[in-house]
Amino acid sequence: MDIKVLGILSVEEGGIPITPMEAQVRQVLALLAAQVDHTVPTVVLVEELWPVDPPQHATDIVERHIRRLRDLISAALSRAALEAPHGSTHREPRSADTVLASRSGGYRLDSGGGTSDAWTFARAAGAGYRAMETEDFETAAGRLRDALGLWTAEPYAGVLHGPHLRAHAEQLEQSWQRALDQWIATEMQLGRHLTLHADLSLLLSRSRARQPLYEGLMAELRRTGDPFRVLQAYKRLRRGTPQPRVPRPAAAPVRMERSFGLSASPV
Repeated sequence: MDIKVLGILSVEEGGIPITPMEAQVRQVLALLAAQVDHTVPTVVLVEELWPVDPPQHATDIVERHIRRLRDLISAALSRAALEAPHGSTHREPRSADTVLASRSGGYRLDSGGGTSDAWTFARAAGAGYRAMETEDFETAAGRLRDALGLWTAEPYAGVLHGPHLRAHAEQLEQSWQRALDQWIATEMQLGRHLTLHADLSLLLSRSRARQPLYEGLMAELRRTGDPFRVLQAYKRLRRGTPQPRVPRPAAAPVRMERSFGLSASPV
């Protein structure tokens, strides 16, 4: 299974799209994808779809949505089997009931060892932070740039957000902001403030998250090429933008932030 959530929701099984058109079914799939390979309780799915005053037969409606998703998965598995090269080797066949399995009190979407752009983002960003720990800023900038390049829009775009999916989206956006902040600091450490505007503009064009802060930075980059003045402007912009306090990924990014007079949250 291949899952993309860093933009328009896209889920494929065997290379065949299974993302439904129906709004609530898509919302159920999005929450299952957010917790792929883990059981999502039925009560959580009900809360996601109806945060206030759920209908009397809410559980039955959720089960109907699950059946709809299994129908899509079954069709994808059948088509993938027909399109597979003749004589190709396969692991144990998957079925709709194993890909989207019933568990005690809920349901589990099984990735089958597939991919998720959220996982890829976390690995690339983590590699960037580890490179910063050893002051390998060239590698850090490259890995963070790779991580940020995975984003194409806000997370779970095109899906209605209930309380649980909204929380997942906010966590991803916080991770995006941290990676972008560290990439900016690393690029400046490498003396690339003159090319930062174009690169930052490209990244922001692919993600609408928190653009006002970074558009202010781009304006300052256009106006002056003085790194010190750009950093001072960036600090002012950050102080004027409320930011959530989230755990830091490692000590090195903290040192990098402090070396530029930045902090994860304004003080």
